[in-house]
Amino acid sequence: MTRWKHQFLEAGAERLEEVPSGPAGRAGAPEQRRLRQENQELKLALAEATVQLRIWQRGAALIDQVPSKTSKP
Repeated sequence: MTRWKHQFLEAGAERLEEVPSGPAGRAGAPEQRRLRQENQELKLALAEATVQLRIWQRGAALIDQVPSKTSKP
């Protein structure tokens, strides 16, 4: 293979590996998009767990105010 043809094919392969322009390019490479999606899912899971924990803590703080079924009025 001639030198220029080898350089041309090598440059083309390198260019194909680069992040494309446009909306898909701004989203990043597939691995970056996957990691970004996973990050969003983890943030959502953490937010849900935090809300649940606060609800449980609030309930635990109020448990002493609720009379038990066995206590006499």
